[in-house]
Amino acid sequence: MKQLYFVYQVSYFKPLLLRLENCGLDVASTIRKSEIRHFDLSNSKNYIPTGVVHDFLVALKKECKIDSFVDYLSCGFCLSELGSFGTYIKGQPTLKKAISEFVKFSNILQTNLKTDLRIHKDIVVFSFSFLEKCSHGSRISENIILVILCQLFKMYLGNNWKPITIYIPNTAISDIKSLSPRGKYFVQNNRSEYKFVFSKSLLDTEVCAISLNSSIVPECQETNIINIIEQVISSYECGCIPSLKTLSIHFNTSESSMKRLLKSNQTKFSNILEEILYNRAIHLLTKSDMNINLISENLGYSDSPNFIRSFKKWTGLTPGIYREHLRVS
Repeated sequence: MKQLYFVYQVSYFKPLLLRLENCGLDVASTIRKSEIRHFDLSNSKNYIPTGVVHDFLVALKKECKIDSFVDYLSCGFCLSELGSFGTYIKGQPTLKKAISEFVKFSNILQTNLKTDLRIHKDIVVFSFSFLEKCSHGSRISENIILVILCQLFKMYLGNNWKPITIYIPNTAISDIKSLSPRGKYFVQNNRSEYKFVFSKSLLDTEVCAISLNSSIVPECQETNIINIIEQVISSYECGCIPSLKTLSIHFNTSESSMKRLLKSNQTKFSNILEEILYNRAIHLLTKSDMNINLISENLGYSDSPNFIRSFKKWTGLTPGIYREHLRVS
């Protein structure tokens, strides 16, 4: 099976953390003990490997001693809590448009998410699943997506909307009982994906929407694997640049597999690291008042002479002379 490098975008992940924190869960404590602590969550465009996120969700669930995040996320939840993406979806005039846009931009949430909308005469089939092997962490993530979608349906159709059939991977609908629509309908268990089957007439249901003029169309995530890897490395906090081994573990692959992937794309791990460190060094030299020692520490170098040698190799100048030239010019 071809290795796929799946990621979450911080613009989606951070609002989830804030939601759970506002519900009283000790998110900060779990972050301090997990790999998440190495990532910069202040930049909404940063990427985090799905494996890192799933491990964090499992750890948070265990530390908080809860069975599920469903009740914490669903109570009073609003789509606008998902940032610009949620505001954009909430601003669509009809259910059909909202679902269509969700499908179109779903990889903004996480790149392992597969969504589909099909219309067969008078019947609509909306489905979603993950493009990776099922795990405890991915099951938690599935439930989070389910919370979002159920809120979308309720926003347009109200609390009493009723599907024709629901297909679920779980063994029983009781696992997600608080999310399931009210009333009687068919439930098919142990399926490969979630499916909502409902009447086509519901698609035209309108809602008092936010003006789309004030909603920014979401930016799709990067799909080129090399660019994804580069973006993930760039998403680490300064001074926390990962090793090839660490990055391979995060993506659930081997070092040799990642080396082959990079080689097939005419690059190496060391080349990517150097490019990132170079860009960060230039930024700190031009945008901050840090001295050379602090900059070298910020970039993760063991001492400033190593940083100075690297910088001179990149530019032909020492960091000090480079900064002085900028001041003169």
